[in-house]
Amino acid sequence: MNKFEKLIYTSLAILVGLLIYTVSGIPNTTENHTSVKASSSKTGQSSFWAAEHSPVIGNSNARVTLVEFIDPACEACRAMYPYIKQILSEYPNDVKLVIRYVDFHKESEQAIRILEAARQQGYFNEVLEVLMAYQPAWAPHGKQGIDPWTLFEGSKLAIEKAKTDAQSTEISQIIQLDKQDFKASGSQKTPSFFVNGKPLTLMHPDPLLEMIKKELAPSQTQ
Repeated sequence: MNKFEKLIYTSLAILVGLLIYTVSGIPNTTENHTSVKASSSKTGQSSFWAAEHSPVIGNSNARVTLVEFIDPACEACRAMYPYIKQILSEYPNDVKLVIRYVDFHKESEQAIRILEAARQQGYFNEVLEVLMAYQPAWAPHGKQGIDPWTLFEGSKLAIEKAKTDAQSTEISQIIQLDKQDFKASGSQKTPSFFVNGKPLTLMHPDPLLEMIKKELAPSQTQ
């Protein structure tokens, strides 16, 4: 077992110990969109649920599009993370997750750049898993944290290339576009969720799951 795999298994163990119940892994089906385009609809309103540049986890033809505005350093985002994994695991063909970024915390931008650089190498899901598991270490809020790059030393991720890619103008554009769409969506905090464009008003796994089930109900497909 290499170091990268050990980190994944260790991160899962940490999450299991901290959260209410065991969850299964995110399907490794992230789409790697490389073009960055303004995500505006024909009406001029922001279509933040369909940004072409965003990471997409799950079946691209899923009936439900779950958009999450996530700050990688946000503790509430980390708390919701295993529930989102559980939903994706239970509805692998019917729900896809679109990730949009928000960098409220000082450590967030670097984490976003790491995620996007890892996506270029095909390791988005694995890196997201590790960053969430070890968030208290690299984003301790008010304390000095570790350099998040050190989490991936000895892994399959080509770190030096990723560090170069992480500084690209394209990733800067992604961060800026996501900020604009976050503001246009009316959201004020992270995480913020939208189910087929409808906002989750109560931040809790139960109402989120109910929204998804409602969208999957037979009456919604007629």
